[in-house]
Amino acid sequence: MTNSNKILNPGESYAALPDKALWRKLMEGDKDALAFIYRSYFPSLFKYGMKLNPDESLVKDCIHDIFVSVWLSRERLSLTDSIKYYLLASLKRKIASQAQKAQPEQLFAQALRETAFSHSPEEALIGEQSTLELRAKLARVMEQLPPRQKEILYLRFYEGLDTKETAAIMELSVNSTYVLLSKALSYLKKNSDQLMIHILIVLQVIHF
Repeated sequence: MTNSNKILNPGESYAALPDKALWRKLMEGDKDALAFIYRSYFPSLFKYGMKLNPDESLVKDCIHDIFVSVWLSRERLSLTDSIKYYLLASLKRKIASQAQKAQPEQLFAQALRETAFSHSPEEALIGEQSTLELRAKLARVMEQLPPRQKEILYLRFYEGLDTKETAAIMELSVNSTYVLLSKALSYLKKNSDQLMIHILIVLQVIHF
């Protein structure tokens, strides 16, 4: 009989495991699985957290607290098919609870101005020579969007969450999520040059 609590051998890779299997390892007390999940998802969590609240120390503390909580409550956790979704949703709740006096949407807008969605997918589509110019143009156009439309674009295109996961994090119905995303994309298309329109169409085809 195979021991379900077996820790991976040095030659085995946590990266090869599907999310559900990796999460099960964590639930069974595998500290290496926890460390792998932390290393794998910290960059995405930190980037998203900074868009919700520009306080770097607060964001890092919230991420740390989430992983401590996950480890301490591992035996009571439920399996998940998407570790990224679970962690992003947890981080949003955690930051909101730690910054009740702040206005999350205003903080999100401020962080957007400072970061301009650095290292975003359009870089691979247009080449290095025009990346900075396009990023600046896109950031200027996106700055005109309502905060919720900015957030939905970030979650869908930059974190790669599907519609249901995005809807859950933003506390929207799936139908409302489609409507909000469509409005955001339509605005960007109307206020962007031809190159940006091409990229937005590609992104829309990929992610819808």
